[in-house]
Amino acid sequence: MKTTRYRFEQTVQSATAKTTEWLKEEFRAILESDKDYTRKADYIGFSVLSIDNRIQSIDEEIKELQELKSSLKTAKEIVLTTGAEIFLEYGIDKLDGAGISSITFTGATTADKTKLVVHNEEALIEAGFYKKVIDEEKVLHFYTSDKYANIIQEHSSLEVISIPKPAKIKINKRRGVNNTTLVSKEEVAS
Repeated sequence: MKTTRYRFEQTVQSATAKTTEWLKEEFRAILESDKDYTRKADYIGFSVLSIDNRIQSIDEEIKELQELKSSLKTAKEIVLTTGAEIFLEYGIDKLDGAGISSITFTGATTADKTKLVVHNEEALIEAGFYKKVIDEEKVLHFYTSDKYANIIQEHSSLEVISIPKPAKIKINKRRGVNNTTLVSKEEVAS
């Protein structure tokens, strides 16, 4: 593990369009020093390559954070859905709190999503609705317009797809009040 950050390494990692003159002076100082040319090359090269190392490190951290975010979203969804099942089991619609406003039960619902079903791709492609394949977004956008309605509706139709959403509980925060001063998690848990 690297524990030292050299001056030129720090300079190249913080370089901006406004600091190019200073960067030039740093390059000159290295090249004019009495060190061996191989040490100069290594110093410059390793300093510039340190940017790649930092980028790679940041990419790895971003990936880990994205995975953590995804798992936390999944955990929250599971908790809210499971809580809704238990609220339903006990016949609870709403629980008022001191630190939070309330927890409410929302029943299961469905969300409708419109999906374009193309019956004759070739006709729509010839009419200009394509990328490399049919541009479904463009066809959907012009589906009800006066200009293209005839050709689009002749060769496609719309389907409504219902997506079930499970029952959940909802945590309603108090507005304009510092929740931690009212009741702490430790007080509630004990």
